[in-house]
Amino acid sequence: MPQTAKVLMREVEAVPPDTTAAEAARRMKKSNIGSLFVGDPGKPAGIFTERDLARRVVAEGLDPEKTKVSAVMTRKLVTVESSEPLNKVFLCLARGNFRHLPISEKGRVVGIVSLSDLAKVLGEMAADEKYLSTFSDEVA
Repeated sequence: MPQTAKVLMREVEAVPPDTTAAEAARRMKKSNIGSLFVGDPGKPAGIFTERDLARRVVAEGLDPEKTKVSAVMTRKLVTVESSEPLNKVFLCLARGNFRHLPISEKGRVVGIVSLSDLAKVLGEMAADEKYLSTFSDEVA
Protein backbone atom coordinates (compact mmCIF):
# COMPACT_ATOMS: atom_id res chain seq x y z
CA MET A 1 0.00 0.00 0.00
CA PRO A 2 1.55 3.34 -1.01
CA GLN A 3 2.24 5.97 1.62
CA THR A 4 0.07 9.06 1.40
CA ALA A 5 0.47 12.74 2.24
CA LYS A 6 -1.24 12.03 5.55
CA VAL A 7 1.87 10.35 6.98
CA LEU A 8 3.93 13.55 6.66
CA MET A 9 1.49 16.25 7.63
CA ARG A 10 1.80 18.28 10.80
CA GLU A 11 -0.87 20.23 12.61
CA VAL A 12 -1.54 23.71 11.30
CA GLU A 13 -1.09 26.96 13.18
CA ALA A 14 -2.99 30.09 12.27
CA VAL A 15 -3.11 33.78 13.12
CA PRO A 16 -5.81 36.41 12.62
CA PRO A 17 -5.46 38.60 9.49
CA ASP A 18 -4.65 41.70 11.57
CA THR A 19 -1.55 40.09 13.11
CA THR A 20 1.60 42.07 12.33
CA ALA A 21 4.48 40.51 10.44
CA ALA A 22 6.67 40.97 13.53
CA GLU A 23 4.16 39.13 15.74
CA ALA A 24 3.92 36.35 13.16
CA ALA A 25 7.72 36.07 12.98
CA ARG A 26 7.93 35.76 16.77
CA ARG A 27 5.22 33.09 16.73
CA MET A 28 7.03 31.12 14.01
CA LYS A 29 10.28 31.34 16.00
CA LYS A 30 8.60 30.20 19.22
CA SER A 31 6.89 27.27 17.46
CA ASN A 32 9.96 26.46 15.34
CA ILE A 33 7.96 26.61 12.11
CA GLY A 34 8.30 28.52 8.86
CA SER A 35 4.69 29.34 8.05
CA LEU A 36 1.34 30.30 9.53
CA PHE A 37 -2.09 30.14 7.99
CA VAL A 38 -4.01 33.41 8.06
CA GLY A 39 -7.62 33.34 9.25
CA ASP A 40 -9.65 30.17 9.81
CA PRO A 41 -7.15 27.29 9.83
CA GLY A 42 -9.59 25.01 7.99
CA LYS A 43 -10.40 27.55 5.28
CA PRO A 44 -7.49 30.03 5.44
CA ALA A 45 -7.44 33.26 3.48
CA GLY A 46 -3.76 32.64 2.83
CA ILE A 47 -0.42 31.60 4.26
CA PHE A 48 2.34 33.79 5.68
CA THR A 49 5.81 32.30 5.32
CA GLU A 50 9.42 33.17 6.09
CA ARG A 51 9.78 33.86 2.36
CA ASP A 52 6.89 36.37 2.52
CA LEU A 53 8.59 38.06 5.47
CA ALA A 54 11.91 38.33 3.65
CA ARG A 55 10.65 39.31 0.20
CA ARG A 56 7.45 41.23 0.83
CA VAL A 57 8.24 42.96 4.10
CA VAL A 58 11.97 43.32 4.73
CA ALA A 59 13.14 43.60 1.10
CA GLU A 60 10.41 46.16 0.38
CA GLY A 61 11.38 48.29 3.39
CA LEU A 62 8.07 47.81 5.18
CA ASP A 63 7.88 48.08 8.97
CA PRO A 64 7.24 44.56 10.35
CA GLU A 65 5.69 46.08 13.48
CA LYS A 66 3.03 47.84 11.39
CA THR A 67 2.56 45.55 8.38
CA LYS A 68 -0.38 43.17 8.67
CA VAL A 69 0.13 39.61 7.47
CA SER A 70 -3.06 39.90 5.41
CA ALA A 71 -1.35 42.55 3.27
CA VAL A 72 1.72 40.43 2.44
CA MET A 73 0.57 36.81 2.69
CA THR A 74 0.45 34.37 -0.18
CA ARG A 75 -3.22 34.28 -1.15
CA LYS A 76 -3.40 31.54 -3.74
CA LEU A 77 -3.03 28.27 -1.87
CA VAL A 78 -2.10 25.12 -3.72
CA THR A 79 -3.10 22.05 -1.70
CA VAL A 80 -2.77 18.29 -1.97
CA GLU A 81 -5.41 15.90 -0.69
CA SER A 82 -4.28 13.82 2.29
CA SER A 83 -5.04 10.63 0.36
CA GLU A 84 -2.61 11.50 -2.46
CA PRO A 85 0.57 9.42 -2.76
CA LEU A 86 3.81 10.87 -1.44
CA ASN A 87 5.26 11.24 -4.92
CA LYS A 88 2.52 13.81 -5.67
CA VAL A 89 3.58 15.78 -2.58
CA PHE A 90 7.23 15.74 -3.75
CA LEU A 91 6.29 16.76 -7.29
CA CYS A 92 3.95 19.54 -6.18
CA LEU A 93 6.62 21.06 -3.93
CA ALA A 94 9.24 20.85 -6.69
CA ARG A 95 7.09 22.11 -9.56
CA GLY A 96 5.63 24.97 -7.56
CA ASN A 97 8.95 25.89 -5.93
CA PHE A 98 7.12 25.73 -2.59
CA ARG A 99 8.62 25.26 0.86
CA HIS A 100 5.28 24.61 2.53
CA LEU A 101 2.35 22.64 1.15
CA PRO A 102 -1.10 22.61 2.77
CA ILE A 103 -2.77 19.19 3.00
CA SER A 104 -6.54 19.08 2.64
CA GLU A 105 -9.45 16.71 3.12
CA LYS A 106 -12.75 17.41 1.39
CA GLY A 107 -11.79 21.03 0.73
CA ARG A 108 -10.61 21.84 4.27
CA VAL A 109 -6.97 22.32 5.24
CA VAL A 110 -6.07 19.68 7.83
CA GLY A 111 -2.28 19.82 7.89
CA ILE A 112 0.90 21.04 6.29
CA VAL A 113 4.08 19.50 4.91
CA SER A 114 7.35 21.40 4.67
CA LEU A 115 10.62 20.79 2.87
CA SER A 116 12.25 20.00 6.21
CA ASP A 117 9.62 17.29 6.83
CA LEU A 118 10.52 15.78 3.48
CA ALA A 119 14.25 16.05 4.18
CA LYS A 120 13.75 13.90 7.30
CA VAL A 121 11.93 11.27 5.25
CA LEU A 122 14.59 11.33 2.55
CA GLY A 123 17.26 10.83 5.20
CA GLU A 124 15.46 7.73 6.42
CA MET A 125 14.89 6.52 2.88
CA ALA A 126 18.54 7.01 1.96
CA ALA A 127 19.43 4.49 4.63
CA ASP A 128 17.44 1.89 2.70
CA GLU A 129 18.62 1.57 -0.91
CA LYS A 130 15.34 0.11 -2.23
CA TYR A 131 13.40 3.22 -1.19
CA LEU A 132 15.97 5.55 -2.68
CA SER A 133 15.82 3.84 -6.08
CA THR A 134 12.01 3.92 -6.00
CA PHE A 135 12.07 7.65 -5.20
CA SER A 136 14.56 8.44 -7.96
CA ASP A 137 12.37 6.55 -10.46
CA GLU A 138 9.35 8.69 -9.42
CA VAL A 139 11.15 12.03 -9.74
CA ALA A 140 12.81 11.26 -13.08
